[in-house]
Parts: sequence; structure tokens; C-alpha cells
Amino acid sequence: MILATAMLCLSLNIYHEARGEPIEGRYAVAQVTMNRAGDESRVCDEVLKPKQFSWTTNMVKGKRLLPIGIPKEEKAWRQAQAMAQIVLKNSVQNQLPNVLFYHHITKARPTWRNKMAIFADIGNHRFYIYERKT
Repeated sequence: MILATAMLCLSLNIYHEARGEPIEGRYAVAQVTMNRAGDESRVCDEVLKPKQFSWTTNMVKGKRLLPIGIPKEEKAWRQAQAMAQIVLKNSVQNQLPNVLFYHHITKARPTWRNKMAIFADIGNHRFYIYERKT
């Protein structure tokens, strides 16, 4: 499957990054994705940038979704698609307007986190805004 539409790329990002999270956490991941992309036309470019989202490392080659990346949890996949549609239509207020970064609280300790200010912990993810530390 070629990853070419904002709906597909955003849905897959929600699914793979946050399907086990509470609804607020899934929306937060979607909103960070959109904050980074800037607009719908750049969603796939952002999702597919190297080292931006962990799931793409092993599940995407070029712009092609590998079989391992095909969603297997039907309910979670339907929910991710519905959420992506809502976010792309701007039907939900962005609660994280300047947030561009996040990581799993216990599974990741990226070095960049030391240059950021914590915005919020939502589910198992910590969200950051860029703030110069002196």
C-alpha cells in the first residue's frame, strides 16, 4: 500500500503510536502530527520523515507500507480513522497548539528532551514545547 493521503498517514500514525492510549492521548498524537506538518498536504511527508515516528522504522519502506504495518486490531483501526477524519476537518480544538514533540514516558529517553519544556503527560506519553534553557 502506498502512503499518499493525509487521511491514511494520519490514521496509521494514530494507530501505531497511540492505539492503547486514552482518547485524549490519541488526539494529542494526531495534533502533534498536524502541528509538525502545518497543513493536510504535508502530513505524509511529516509522518514518513526518518526518525520522526518509531513505527515507520520497521513498517515503512520509502512510501510503501510493509505487511507488518497493516493494522490488525479492527476496532482500534476504525477509531484511528475516525479520529484522523475529525482532526483533518478541524472539528476538534487543538489542545496542544505549540507542541511538536513527545515520547513514551517509560520506553524512551531521547536526549532532545533536556532542551524542551514539559507541556503535559497524557496517558503514557510526555509532550514537550521547545524552550531555550539557559
